[in-house]
Amino acid sequence: MKKMKRIVLLLMVVILSVSSLAGCSDGAAKANVLDGKKIIFIGNSHTYYGKTVLEKKQKFLTQEERVNDEGFFYQLCKENGADVSVTNWTFGGHDFTSLFETCKANRGCDGVDHKEYLVDRNYDYVVMQRGSASLEDPNFMGTIKKVMDLFKEANPDTKFVFLVQALAHTDGYPWLSEIKELEEMGVIIVDWGSLVFDIMNGLVDVPGATQTYNKNSFIISKSAKDGYHPSMLTGYITTLMTYCAITGDSAVGQDYSFCNDSEINAAFDFEAFIEKYYTYNNATTNFPEVFESESDMEGIQTLIDEYLEEKAYQNYR
Repeated sequence: MKKMKRIVLLLMVVILSVSSLAGCSDGAAKANVLDGKKIIFIGNSHTYYGKTVLEKKQKFLTQEERVNDEGFFYQLCKENGADVSVTNWTFGGHDFTSLFETCKANRGCDGVDHKEYLVDRNYDYVVMQRGSASLEDPNFMGTIKKVMDLFKEANPDTKFVFLVQALAHTDGYPWLSEIKELEEMGVIIVDWGSLVFDIMNGLVDVPGATQTYNKNSFIISKSAKDGYHPSMLTGYITTLMTYCAITGDSAVGQDYSFCNDSEINAAFDFEAFIEKYYTYNNATTNFPEVFESESDMEGIQTLIDEYLEEKAYQNYR
C-alpha cells in the first residue's frame, strides 16, 4: 500500500512539473512572439522621423548598410525580451513605385533600382508605409500586392503590416477606403495616424491628461511647407502600436524610458530634436512633458489599446 502511495505521489509530481513547464513555455511564446524574428520597415520619412527606425543617408543603398537598425522598435522589442533583427528600408521622399520600380523620387537616386540591392528578401514581418506620393498612384492595391509578392517569393509565410500615417487623415488620402480590403487579405493594420489626428484635433481626450495637446505635440514645425512629419512622441506611438498589433500585448505599462536616452543612441535626444525640427514661426512643443507625465503616457497607451481593438478604418469611405 505504501509503495502504491509513493507511485501515485510521484506521478502527481511528474504531471504537475510537466504542466508547469508547458505553462512557462506557452507564456514565453506569447511574451516573445517576435523573438528571433527578422523585420523590415519599408517606407519613407513618415516612419523614420519619429525614430521608429533611424534615419539613414540617402546614399546608403545596400542592405548591408541598412540592417541592424536600433531605433525605437528595436529598443521596445529588446525591453520585452525579444531579440529581433530590424532592417530599415526607408528612403526620404520615396513611395513604393520608387522603391520597387525604377526610382523617380528626385532625391539623388533617380534611375536606381532599389530592389536590386535588397538581395535577402526572407523576412518574417514586412512593415509597409506609403508616402504622400501615393496620391499619384491610382493602383493602390495592385502596387501593394506587387511588393507583397516580392517578399512572398522568398518566404511564403511572411506576415505584413500596413501603417497609416497622420497625413493620410489630414489630407484625406483616397486609399483610406481600401484599407479594409488589405485587412481581409491578412495584412495587420496599424492606423496610428487616426489616433494622432483625433487627439491633436480634440476629437478624443487622453485619459488622465495633465497636458494640453495640439498639432505641435505630435507633428514637427520645421518650415511653412514642412509641418507634417512625426515628432518623437508620435514615433513612439507608431512603434508601440506596431508592436502591440503584432504581438497582441497590451500597450499599457510598456516601457518608454529609452526614448530620451542619448546614451543608447545620440538620436534619442529630445532637446536636439526640438532644436532641429521646431524652428518655424517660434514653434514650441510639449512632447517632452508628455513623456515625463506617467498619467499622460498611460492615457495614450490606453487609447492605443482601444484604437487597435475598435478598428475604425473598417468603416472608412
